[in-house]
Amino acid sequence: MNLRTKTWLRSIASVFVCLVIISFIIGLATPLSYFEAFRIVFGSIYVLFIPGFIISFIFFPKMKTEWQAHEDKGAIDWIERIALSFALSIAVVPLIIFYLNLIGIKISFINSFIIILLIIMVSLAIVVKR
Repeated sequence: MNLRTKTWLRSIASVFVCLVIISFIIGLATPLSYFEAFRIVFGSIYVLFIPGFIISFIFFPKMKTEWQAHEDKGAIDWIERIALSFALSIAVVPLIIFYLNLIGIKISFINSFIIILLIIMVSLAIVVKR
């Protein structure tokens, strides 16, 4: 494993541990059960962040680094990508679910989960294809 892969795995693991700790604290501080707290935290990330994060790589495939010149027009840094991820998720997910509801697909937990999963998979396929 190269250094870049190890860094990505450590970053993902640390984010996951932080989310578990946040879920545990919510479970302790509120009358919610731990399972409900996990569903709230991880469901929020699944709905409000992941689709927009992947879609942001469609529009801005390059990452801006500290030593990179500011003239690169197709690159954004991490702060911009995270903010754009929330904005894109909030824009794309409700619109797709709303329009699918208009054509007859009812809004339910399972349908919403599958629709968001399809948004993620189609976006990933586009990113990988590019």
